[in-house]
Amino acid sequence: MSQLKPMIIVLLMLTSTLAGCTGTDTTDLEQQIEDLQQSNDEMNETINQQNQDNAVLQSQLEERNTEIATLNSNVAMLQSSIADAETYRDSLLVLLENSNTSNDELESMIEAANNSILTLQSDLVVQQNLVVQWQQTAEDNRANLSYVVLQSFTNLNGADLSGADLSLINWQWTFLRDANLSNADLSNAYLGYADLSNADLSGADLYYARLYNSNLSGADLSYANLSYAILTHVDLSGADLGNADLRGIIWDSTTCPDGTNSFGNGDTCENNL
Repeated sequence: MSQLKPMIIVLLMLTSTLAGCTGTDTTDLEQQIEDLQQSNDEMNETINQQNQDNAVLQSQLEERNTEIATLNSNVAMLQSSIADAETYRDSLLVLLENSNTSNDELESMIEAANNSILTLQSDLVVQQNLVVQWQQTAEDNRANLSYVVLQSFTNLNGADLSGADLSLINWQWTFLRDANLSNADLSNAYLGYADLSNADLSGADLYYARLYNSNLSGADLSYANLSYAILTHVDLSGADLGNADLRGIIWDSTTCPDGTNSFGNGDTCENNL
């Protein structure tokens, strides 16, 4: 029994030490969990704010496009009215030339027609300047979409985002079928599960874009920069990659434009375009 006492004491001391260590580790772990939860809450708040900002931008963009369409219609009507007024004035000039004597009434009508043409031309310039201003505003709205995190399943089918700065954008589960993204900057963008089927991405910059399970079937990627992009389980069937920059791409089980899989093509689609 006397021989067991030292062993019992050692075991008790070891148990006490382990309990103390466990308590410390648990406290540290709880603090880490709390910090991660706080960080997650802050990130969710940022995402919600960015989504709200994006909704405002999209609404403003739609308003600008509607206003531009109205202004273009006004421009067309003014141009038609000017043409009609010039035709009317020219007919009066012919009548005056064929008249052997001075005709005050015709001359007055010609002067009125000229004044009307000048007024219409002035209005036309104003409308054309407004079109340019609204188009610039629309371009600014498109450009301000950079860094925006869109809510999953956002519908941008058919949207015109040509030339927009969309670098670093998070477009997970976003619908962009038939969208115009020609010459857009999508470098470092995250496009996981995005539907870009039949989208126009000609000349777009997709440097280091991350495309996981994305659908780009039928998309126009001609002259696009896809260097170092990550294409994991991406559908490129029927896509046009003519003259695209394909350096450093990671082809991971990607469906190539000709319908074959990169896995069976030596982990590349460069020979199956």
